[in-house]
Amino acid sequence: MPDGSLVVNELAPRVHNSGHWTIEGAATSQFEQHIRAICGLPLGATDLRTGGAATVNLLGRGPDRPAHPTGLAAALAGDDTHVHLYDKRRVFERRKMGHVTALADHPEDALIRACEAAACIGWDGE
Repeated sequence: MPDGSLVVNELAPRVHNSGHWTIEGAATSQFEQHIRAICGLPLGATDLRTGGAATVNLLGRGPDRPAHPTGLAAALAGDDTHVHLYDKRRVFERRKMGHVTALADHPEDALIRACEAAACIGWDGE
């Protein structure tokens, strides 16, 4: 502020969706780093495990209904592809149901793998 004071609208001391790729892609995930930080423990290494990592969100499509995922075997067929479902009981349009992370030698290749795997996953009733 002009008088030098600081005004805070919101604090969210938690991990964030944008760092979900760290579960597989970093030496220490954002989740582990968070616990280390709040417990006063030394922070872990942030080195990448590979040349590229990418995460694609899994969004619901269609009307509100029970959530029964399909296509998991196909999604998991690729190398270094990881599916994370959030165990939500109902799916509906644009609801975040999980994410897919893929690793590769280059970020562009990781993104292609993640997109291909995410495209395999659907929900009964689509």
